Amino acid sequence: MKKILTPFRVGLLVLASGVFLFVLLTFVKKGGLAEREALTVYAHFRDASGLGKKSRVQIAGIAVGEVKDIALEGTRAKVSLRIRRDVGLRQDASLTKRSESLLGDFLLDLYPGSESAPLMPEGGEIKLVIDAAGMEQVFNTLAQITADIQQVTSALREVLGGEKGAGSLQQIIENLIQLSATVDRTVRESAERLAEILKNFEGVSDDVRGITRGQEDTVRNIVHNIDLITKDTREVLATVKKVLGSGEGELKDSVASLKQTLNRLDATLANLEDVTRKVKEGHGPVGALLANERLGQRISESVEDLSDFTARLTQLEAEVGIKSDYLLSQGAAKNSLALRLIPRPDKYYLLEVVDDPRGSVETVLVQSNPPSSGDPVIQQRTITKDAVKFSAQFAKRFSFTTLRFGIIESTGGVGADFNFPLKFLWYSRWIEDALVIKVDAFNFSVVELDYPRIRATVRLVPYEHLFINAGVDDLLNVPTRDRQTNRLIAGRDFFVGAGLFFTDQDLKAILTAAPIPSP
Repeated sequence: MKKILTPFRVGLLVLASGVFLFVLLTFVKKGGLAEREALTVYAHFRDASGLGKKSRVQIAGIAVGEVKDIALEGTRAKVSLRIRRDVGLRQDASLTKRSESLLGDFLLDLYPGSESAPLMPEGGEIKLVIDAAGMEQVFNTLAQITADIQQVTSALREVLGGEKGAGSLQQIIENLIQLSATVDRTVRESAERLAEILKNFEGVSDDVRGITRGQEDTVRNIVHNIDLITKDTREVLATVKKVLGSGEGELKDSVASLKQTLNRLDATLANLEDVTRKVKEGHGPVGALLANERLGQRISESVEDLSDFTARLTQLEAEVGIKSDYLLSQGAAKNSLALRLIPRPDKYYLLEVVDDPRGSVETVLVQSNPPSSGDPVIQQRTITKDAVKFSAQFAKRFSFTTLRFGIIESTGGVGADFNFPLKFLWYSRWIEDALVIKVDAFNFSVVELDYPRIRATVRLVPYEHLFINAGVDDLLNVPTRDRQTNRLIAGRDFFVGAGLFFTDQDLKAILTAAPIPSP
């Protein structure tokens, strides 16, 4: 009969595990902040372009919320936000829309407000909103610059007007003719040098073409922006030409300065020729990057990977805990050391080392040669020995419920935590997760157990960093002891215990405040 029930139980377990995993993955895909963890507020923007649902809201580069919804209200965009309650949002809070990258994505920087201001209510409005400067504001600034240039040209027209100005302009034209002759002579003398520079530039352009291959859209946008800038510059130059054609002024000093500038340009061309030659030959970091396309691509990928890893590392929080439970039927203590890695408030990874007095049970086959009278040649023996067990679980929280699965005390298992807030007499506020009811199920395929090992625990946190707990282990099985050592290896056992836990920030504060022993 037992040979028939065992495969049936294993098949039923596999089916139940598949259903549980499907439900768990369905919930994990949802993500986000729970309703109890977040405060819903809204703000009005003149321009909400670049923002979308799930866009980040951050403080000092750390995400504290997200965009919930965007709707049109009149002529402005109403952006609904969900902000973590532990941020302590105030009514004088402010939002700043900032570009996250060159691709047009935006995020919101949040200033939570001053401590003297009242707390923001549920559904409140953040009234102070700072929009990022758009292209329209940039064009308005350029229009102001153009107006200033027109005022300068008007002043030049007044100075260069009259007969005296005409005579000065005639002298200026003669000087320009002489200057053009000097420039022509200088260019002819520097023709060979310019040809070498152009040759070096041709090599550099080939390297740049290899680097920019596949970036046609980005280059097209840059060319479009340069076209707009040149159009504005052409208008300014047309205004300057009108001024030079109708006015006069003392420009002799400017002509002399232009000659000096040409001499400097000649020296600059020589330096530029030397630099381009070294870059083409691959000397220096820039030359190596331009000459080796594969190296440039690897450096770009390495920088992106390092940036992503640093962002995840700065948001990771670690919690270290120790616990000791006294098992009443066993008459011994069960000790454990746990490490929780918390990348986000709604999920964590649990690593645990457990010293269980039940130990581990192994079944071995012993061959006697020759066997004793009446005994078989091969005998089966059960050995119980001390062992350290390990746990590695993934946990995901939904409202007040946390679901866990993974390895529990060196066997596969699942678990659930139910978290409730409490208010103690010695605290003036409610304490989050002060009462936790934990249920674990594991050891599904152990021969010594008729049913899986079910453990129920009630955990209470009366003080910060301190907790007490009580419960029952192996709820469904009948107590079974080892015949030689009388050790309880299976069956129901009640326990009580206590423990401590610290986050990485708490450990830093303790180590900083601890006295340093004198030598």
